[in-house]
Amino acid sequence: MYVISYDITDDKRRQRLAKYLESYGVRVQYSVFETELNEQQLNSLIKGIKKKIKLSEDTVRIYPIQKDLRDRIVTIGIDKGRFYDSEFYIIG
Repeated sequence: MYVISYDITDDKRRQRLAKYLESYGVRVQYSVFETELNEQQLNSLIKGIKKKIKLSEDTVRIYPIQKDLRDRIVTIGIDKGRFYDSEFYIIG
């Protein structure tokens, strides 16, 4: 599992990146996504992100979360990240 967050300065680039990330995972906050990716998918995602942002102005961070720690994620309020089932994953 990977958590992806971003800070994009331009509205058009931000919308384009968000739409791209929606094809890989679930939006859990305005600029935060959760994804289930294998190594090949992660590499593909990173290449795609680099094409959609301006490296001198924007920031995207990708945090790996070990599968066995997933149950320890704490959500306060509406939990938008529980769309995954233990046997089924949304992948791009």
